[in-house]
Amino acid sequence: MAPGKDNLAESVSVLTQRQLDKFIREYRIPLDLNSVLPSKDEAVYPFRQEKFSLYTRMCNFANYRVPFSKYFIKVLRYFMVHLYQVNPFGLIRISHFEISCRALNKRPDLDVFRYFYDFITAGDWYTFAHRKGLSSPSGDERSSLNNWEDNFFWLDDRCLPVEMVWRFKDQTMSFDLGDDFVFKKALAKALIENQSPIRPLPEHLLLWGRVCFSWGRGDRIGRLSARSVKMSLRDALKVPNFNVLDFDFDEQAEGEVPFMKQVASAAQEIRPPIDQGTSEPSTAVATSSVPKPMKDTAGSSGSRAKDDPPQEEVDSDPEVRSLDEALKYRPSTASLKIKGTASDVELKGLARKRKNEVP
Repeated sequence: MAPGKDNLAESVSVLTQRQLDKFIREYRIPLDLNSVLPSKDEAVYPFRQEKFSLYTRMCNFANYRVPFSKYFIKVLRYFMVHLYQVNPFGLIRISHFEISCRALNKRPDLDVFRYFYDFITAGDWYTFAHRKGLSSPSGDERSSLNNWEDNFFWLDDRCLPVEMVWRFKDQTMSFDLGDDFVFKKALAKALIENQSPIRPLPEHLLLWGRVCFSWGRGDRIGRLSARSVKMSLRDALKVPNFNVLDFDFDEQAEGEVPFMKQVASAAQEIRPPIDQGTSEPSTAVATSSVPKPMKDTAGSSGSRAKDDPPQEEVDSDPEVRSLDEALKYRPSTASLKIKGTASDVELKGLARKRKNEVP
């Protein structure tokens, strides 16, 4: 069966086991999430029990990692769409917006994201498109991407909230901005003034932007420099060529909260596995393998959908969780070796490797 270009039911994976193993190591997919290679004739939809499909382009193009960020999940829940129903172009616009807000030392705001982007259909998938007539916080986007529909694998859905829903085509797409729409204009203006290109980013920039939550050197972090000149994340996002970037380690001040612990607070929780040997009912209900149509509950035209479930603000908890707690299911160092190089390779080497990656 040929990979489907517009139909989820005809989209099959062409990944080999060797390619999947390499991808798992390179992007540090938690081993406890039990990645599985689909069979040659197994379509991406409907998905397996207690599983979901992860497109490889979500990591090597759209700049997201597992575990996902809380803000990313918040956007998906607002638009009532499942993670793998959004194509990579929509996904990278979410991550770029989130990282750009972090670069301005601001929390990513859902209403400002809605101001810039419209939620639309794209075949059997969905995406986010720039609203016409508005200045954009991003530029230099790719207009095409080959072989993204047919590169996916199954992963435990414990890294997703139990409330994650599937969007059906008969649901209304009424997410328009009404006359009563209110958003943070100062943040929108700052994002436009600090426009940066949408593109795959080096790992350490993803870490700074809080869409990546693991690092081989533990909880120590360095400062970005370009030819020995210190720079901020905001400036680094605008650099036309990452070849000029170095990443040097600096010791943090005594008593300062380790940076990795600060970053961990923005990560979506991974639910513990269900003990198959217990007879006690689990409080964490896994998502169904075959999604059922839900009542039409489209978003309102105001600044928030009326039925939007309460959302925890990103980083609102004053107590920063420990890295070990947030990344309980991260793979061991031994499982992360690639061609004899352990996961705690020097950051300069990893940066050089990332910049040469072809998405």
